[in-house]
Amino acid sequence: GDEEERIIACREAPTDGMIAMVSRSHRGPDIDGFLSEYNIASETSAGSSFKFCLIAEGKADIYPRLGRTMEWDTAAGHAILNFAGGSITDLDGKPLEYGKPGFENPHFIAQGPGVAKKT
Repeated sequence: GDEEERIIACREAPTDGMIAMVSRSHRGPDIDGFLSEYNIASETSAGSSFKFCLIAEGKADIYPRLGRTMEWDTAAGHAILNFAGGSITDLDGKPLEYGKPGFENPHFIAQGPGVAKKT
């Protein structure tokens, strides 16, 4: 009928400061050190795959995860983020892969387009 179709899309990372997603329960000094390398305007806490969805919706820009996760923790959010134009990479910039022995993910960064370290 008359319902408006709404497409999700990541936003280009703003040059005046990004919004970083952080875990409510897994925050530590390693995250602070990681984020210090980026121009972060604000931080938002959220649970689980919701962080991926906020990046996919253009309401956040980056989510570093430097703790243990399993493939089932990331698969659905990863699919949504990819559809919206974002990506998830390991800390070396390689795309997050699935079907690994043991199913454990490496530390990763979920991000929208244009995310870059400070120069």
